[in-house]
Amino acid sequence: MDLGKAEAARARHRERNAIFASAAGQPRTLFDSVRRRLVLVVLLALAPIAALNIAQGVMQLNNAEEDARQRLLQHAVSAAASQQNIFASAENVLYALKNVEDVRSAGPSCAATLRGATLSLPFAANIGVLTPQGVVTCAALPFPGRSVGEEAWWQAAVARPRFSLVGPVRSPGANVDVLVGVLPLRDAAGRLEGAVALGIEVNWLDNLLKQQTPPSGGIVALFSDTGQELVSNARSMSAALFDRATFRATGQEPRSTLYESTDPSGKSWTFATAPLGRDGLTVAFALPSDRLFGWTFVTVAASILLPALIIILSLIALWVAVDRVILRWLLYLRRVTAVYAQGHYGFRPTRLDAAPSEFRVLGHAVENMAFAVRHRDARLRENLAEKTALVREIHHRIKNSLQVVVSLLSLYGSGIGKSEDRRRFDQLRLRVNTLALVHRILYEANDGSQVHLRELLGELASLIEGSTDTNVRIAVEAEDVPLPTDMAVPLALMVVEVALNLALPHGTAPMPSPMVLSGSRSGERLHLALRSTAGRWDEKGTATDLAAGFASQLGGSLSRHAEAGGALVVAGDFPCRPAFGPKAARTAS
Repeated sequence: MDLGKAEAARARHRERNAIFASAAGQPRTLFDSVRRRLVLVVLLALAPIAALNIAQGVMQLNNAEEDARQRLLQHAVSAAASQQNIFASAENVLYALKNVEDVRSAGPSCAATLRGATLSLPFAANIGVLTPQGVVTCAALPFPGRSVGEEAWWQAAVARPRFSLVGPVRSPGANVDVLVGVLPLRDAAGRLEGAVALGIEVNWLDNLLKQQTPPSGGIVALFSDTGQELVSNARSMSAALFDRATFRATGQEPRSTLYESTDPSGKSWTFATAPLGRDGLTVAFALPSDRLFGWTFVTVAASILLPALIIILSLIALWVAVDRVILRWLLYLRRVTAVYAQGHYGFRPTRLDAAPSEFRVLGHAVENMAFAVRHRDARLRENLAEKTALVREIHHRIKNSLQVVVSLLSLYGSGIGKSEDRRRFDQLRLRVNTLALVHRILYEANDGSQVHLRELLGELASLIEGSTDTNVRIAVEAEDVPLPTDMAVPLALMVVEVALNLALPHGTAPMPSPMVLSGSRSGERLHLALRSTAGRWDEKGTATDLAAGFASQLGGSLSRHAEAGGALVVAGDFPCRPAFGPKAARTAS
């Protein structure tokens, strides 16, 4: 018994999943589901209490985040103050040297003056004077190569109107990595006369930063406007923590926000950035996240945990209740409707006796609907059978009447000799015989609402070959597609007129005149073509006018063109709505 119940539960579960996975079971909107609507009601009921607790936790988290950001920014600005002072000192020294005429003109005492200035500055690696082309004319230390005109940092520096920092680059004179402070020298008209450059040792700046902010107190680094790290108190850690894309200049000040990162050991760090206001330089300061926030996360989690736990338990209870109280009986009603859809109208949903009253009412309504459908279906089948029999009888009588007319025409035409009147008489008999053929096909069809293109064209080809004295052979290459019955008569008459116009004017030929009759359907368009290798089109013949009239009745027109080998092709394209009936439905599917 337990195994049977378990198997039934698994079957219901599979059926429920199949329903929801189908197109009909997919929610059309966000709340197009019983569960989602009930979840929305529960959430709205619990929303005030949960909102108050969550708002309190969010406020605590925002306050803690703002305090942490302010602490990090203060540390960053404080750590960068010494660097800012060094850059300002370098700028002041270059402005002072700019006003020394012997330095500006690279006179005899230029090297001694620059050497003295270099010795007085502990961070200076070298000082030099350069021409507009980047040639070093005077330097505190010997400068191998004597030219930096092709260097990218030089071209970027002289393009700026005032003092700027570039680098880091390798100083050939001091053989160390330096940041280059460049002050362009310009005349009264603004033309470049040269520049004074000062190299600031990167290692010296790193050591100074380590003394002021040891790595144990936080990781601090200075970045250029391109995101390149210039100075750091712990380069290995800063390279792992700071993302270069965060410090690239975008024309705006860096965002006043906190960034999260992880070091190689997996420890979480939080850092903030602050602009120095000089050449796009940005300073970043990082501290371990646990040192910044401490017990803040625990307090915030406790504020959010209680309403979250209440909501989760309520949703679990709601989920189980919906499945047992609602979806269980909905699935059973679906199986009942599936039984009724298969035609078993005598089935009664007895299991609904154990369902809630609402589902019992719905089950009785479904049962009554099935009873009404059974009676209406029986009436419809009777009416359809009677209508089909009447239509078939009409086609049968029309076919018999037309055959009588054909027989009378044959008796009358037997006394006419082979002349133009006899040819016209044969054409008239062929046209009447075509109508009889169409009604015979409609009478013999199992479904009177459609006719098949291949069958129709094949019968027409046989009729044309056997009903004229013209030596013609027609090969049919048509798709087996259904057509509406109202297209059959004009289509058949149009094909006969086109074939007559192509074949009859030649008279009897010693060899058969081959023709190819093709037809296909693409969507709601019907394509027909008749190809003759030895045919000729009579523009003023009666068949031409009749073919054009039937083509117009079908909603299209005929076109003609000659192929390269001399064959003549008459083609037409006509609208063709979908044919109704079971065969058409199977073809469309």
